[in-house]
Amino acid sequence: MASKITSFLFKDVTGANESNRVSYIVRINSLMMCVYFLIWISVFGIGARYLNAGICFVGMSAYAFSTYLTYKNKNTAALMLYTAVTVLWMFRFVIQWGWECGIQHFVFVLLVLVYVGTYRSFKEKILASIVVFAIRMVLYLWHINHEPFEVLSRPISVTFQIINIVSIFLSLIVILTIFSRDKLETEAKLAQYNRQLKAVAEHDHLTGLLNRQSGMADTVEKIMNGSFSTGMSIAIGDIDFFKKINDTLGHDAGDQVLKSLSRLFKEFMQQYGIAIRWGGEEFLFVFEDMNLDDAFVALDGLRLKISTLEIPWNGQRISVTMTFGVTDINVMTSSSDRERDIEKRINEAISEADQKLYLGKQSGRNKVVI
Repeated sequence: MASKITSFLFKDVTGANESNRVSYIVRINSLMMCVYFLIWISVFGIGARYLNAGICFVGMSAYAFSTYLTYKNKNTAALMLYTAVTVLWMFRFVIQWGWECGIQHFVFVLLVLVYVGTYRSFKEKILASIVVFAIRMVLYLWHINHEPFEVLSRPISVTFQIINIVSIFLSLIVILTIFSRDKLETEAKLAQYNRQLKAVAEHDHLTGLLNRQSGMADTVEKIMNGSFSTGMSIAIGDIDFFKKINDTLGHDAGDQVLKSLSRLFKEFMQQYGIAIRWGGEEFLFVFEDMNLDDAFVALDGLRLKISTLEIPWNGQRISVTMTFGVTDINVMTSSSDRERDIEKRINEAISEADQKLYLGKQSGRNKVVI
């Protein structure tokens, strides 16, 4: 039963350019005002005040119609009807029963609705706030200059105050709860979207590895933070005869080779550091907290894994080899070091590793040059 009521209240029928928030706020508050007027119909009916009960029935019908409008994608009309009936009812109460009835505090509900129940510009919201303030002042001026048509007894005045205060607080709670939920959901979606954008910006779209810019930034940051005590080694690797694969089997086959190798790199480097798509068929490997000898041993193990890898493609198997150049880098920093200094040091190490890679290519390929 509860789930059916919740589903009914939060049915999503808003327009394409509107948030669910406006529908929910107007809908639930209108339904609450229907209950509010139903209470007054009962109170006035018991007291044989049938004219007042009839007026309340008209008000309840208007709020019910306001609820109906939210299910027809007419949130603006529903909010305007809700506001108009609320304002008329406040004037009706204050004129007949005076300030002690407490109805005038509904202006605070209207004021909150101006800011969280509409999508108007800031200027329009300020103007609407002034209108709400004017309504409150008119009610107050009427109160101090005119006697109410009917003076309430103490018990009746207390009853009026309790019903109105409870109704006002419930309305404010509903409005602010829905607004907070909507805001938190929006912030959560925005945070997720930002994370996705960040991931896209930092990773190579084909292989899923870190791209050159983010890989460099990550390495610089770790060196600046003094994350390494043993040292760091950097290797650059190139797929042997990759152009031949593209020329004979096509670029899709080449892309499949890159993706398959990248999955291997990512898994292999988890225990050592990071793998970076450096460009084309070149990859950079950062061995964190590893000296040159240890990095060479690890990298030669990776080379052997690559040489035994068979990549399926259109009913055949593609085998590749890679050549690597590896060098170490000084990770000691001083207080005078800046990011550009660390970047320069890394670039020099990469250049050295690239020269060793070239030597490996010249001397037969499928090897690690230290």
